[in-house]
Amino acid sequence: MTLMAFRFALAPLLRLRQSLEHQRALAFQKASSHVARAQEALTRLDGFLEESAAIDSRSLAAGCMAADLHFAMLLREQLQQLRVQLQEEIRRLEALHEEAAHAYEQALAEREVLESLRARQRRAYQLEQARRQQQEIDAVFLVQRWHTGKD
Repeated sequence: MTLMAFRFALAPLLRLRQSLEHQRALAFQKASSHVARAQEALTRLDGFLEESAAIDSRSLAAGCMAADLHFAMLLREQLQQLRVQLQEEIRRLEALHEEAAHAYEQALAEREVLESLRARQRRAYQLEQARRQQQEIDAVFLVQRWHTGKD
């Protein structure tokens, strides 16, 4: 008796789903990285703005020239505008991150469905193979019994 190996008819589709899942996982990781970098830049900018305000306060108390303080104030205003733009960029990146997460979850679910189907088909195949083997064993036993009964 020769046993045929299990063959999953949808194997090419499963490989495609695995590949798509991998691509979506990479896109999700990239989106996560972009959000983290933008948030880190915002944190650094906030730290710089706080430090700049503290320096200006000390400079004012020390009797700094008004022109220097005015220049520092203009610089901080520009940095505040940059901060607003950076916050908008973070919101945009977070939206892309959410889209990437959803796409990854979808690809994962689609791959899992195919793998579940493959596992069920493999179990059914193995049960059928075991049933056939048992039928062959039973047939051999009956033939032997029949031959020994004739003697």
